[in-house]
Amino acid sequence: MPTVSFTTSGALGKSALRQANERLVLNAIRREPGISRAEIGRTTGLARTSVTFLVNRLLHEKLVVEDKVDSGPAASAGRPPTSLQLVAGARLAVGVQVSRSRSRAMLVDLVGAKVAEREIAWHSDPAVFLQRLAAAIRDVTAGHASRQILGIGISLPGTIDKAAGRVIGAEGLGWFNVDVGETLARHLPWRMYFENDANLAALAEQWYLPAGAEPLRYFVYIQAEGGLGTGVVVDGRVLHGAASASAEFGHVMLDPEGRPCRCGNRGCWEQYASDTALLRHYAAAGGETLAPEHALTVVERAQAGDAIARHALLETARWLALGIVNLVAVLNPQAIILGEPYASAWDLVHNIIEEELRRRIPAYSLSALQLRRSREGREATLRGAAALVLAGYFTSFDHMRHHSLPNGVVVQANP
Repeated sequence: MPTVSFTTSGALGKSALRQANERLVLNAIRREPGISRAEIGRTTGLARTSVTFLVNRLLHEKLVVEDKVDSGPAASAGRPPTSLQLVAGARLAVGVQVSRSRSRAMLVDLVGAKVAEREIAWHSDPAVFLQRLAAAIRDVTAGHASRQILGIGISLPGTIDKAAGRVIGAEGLGWFNVDVGETLARHLPWRMYFENDANLAALAEQWYLPAGAEPLRYFVYIQAEGGLGTGVVVDGRVLHGAASASAEFGHVMLDPEGRPCRCGNRGCWEQYASDTALLRHYAAAGGETLAPEHALTVVERAQAGDAIARHALLETARWLALGIVNLVAVLNPQAIILGEPYASAWDLVHNIIEEELRRRIPAYSLSALQLRRSREGREATLRGAAALVLAGYFTSFDHMRHHSLPNGVVVQANP
C-alpha cells in the first residue's frame, strides 16, 4: 500500500492527517471484511492506540460495526477478539453511464452493491438528454438523506475536460463542447466526478477485485461498444496524457487508404474491430442490417450456430487481434482485458485472437501476457463510474487533486 506524507502544521494539517488515517482504517476494513483491530494495525502500520481511537470514531459515526469473535474456551485472558465490518448503507455513491445504446444511473453502497438503477432514454439533443439524466439521478437517490450521497461518477465517451465535466468531442454521441457538468449542477447538489468510459472500465477491474486477487499494474482494457475505446494502466496509473486525450488506440491507423472514420482520418482500428464493425461485417456477409445497439444479437446468433453471424464475429475478432499486436509492442502489458461485445463472445473469439497474436508477436513477448475477458462485462463502465466516487472517499481527501488507490491505481477528480 503506498504511503502518503502530510504536513501537520496547524489545525488544518492535524485534521487532514486524522481524516487520512480514518480513511486508511476504513479502507482496510473494506478490503478485508471481518478484520480485527490488531490486524488493522499490522496492515496500516498505525499504532495500537491510534487504531483504537480511529475505530471508536468510525463506530460512533455508524460507518462500521464490531462483533465479538467466538474463539472457544481456550481463548487467552484479556480483551476478546472482535471483527469489523462496514455498514454498507451508511454512505452511497451514484454511477452514471452515458452512451447512445444504453445510458443508466445506478446507486451503490460502500461495498459496490447495487441499491437502485434507472435507464435513461437516449435523445440526440444534449439539453433534453441531460434533463432526463438529472431526473433519473434524483429518482435513484429518492428516500436517502443528502449527506449519505458521496457524489456522482459520470462516464463519458470521447475526449473530455474532466475538471469541468465538458465533452470536448464525442463523435459517437454527436456531442461537441457540451458542458455536462455545468448543466447537471443546476439540478443536483452533489459533487460530480468525470472520466472517460474506457478508463472507468479499467478502474472497475481493479476496484472490485475478488478476495485474495492480486491487482494488475500494467494492462489494457478494450471495450468495443459505441466505438472502440482503450483504458491503459501503466505502473498502476491510468494513462491520461497532457490533455487527458491519450490512449485513444481506437483511432490508431491500420490502413492509410482504409475506411473513413468519424474522427476525420481513414483506416482507424475502430472501423474494423468495434461493435459497429461487427454489424457491418454481418450485413456484408448476408445478414440483416441491425441498429448499433444490437451488436450482442450477432454474438447470440453466432453462439446459436448461425454461420453468417459466426463468420462476421471471427472476422471482427481478427481485426481486433491486429490492433492488440500494436498494443503489446508499444506497452508490454501484463494483460489485455476484453470488454463487450468480446467478453460475451469469449468462447468463440479467444482462440482466433490468440492464434493471430502467436503469428505476429515473438514468443518471448507473449510468454507472460494474459488475455482474458472482463469480470464486469456490460456493467464495467457503470460500476467503474461508481468506483470513481468510492475511490475518492476511501483513499483521498478534499485538498488532494490526484487520488492514489491502495491497489495502485491513480485516478483524477475535480480540483
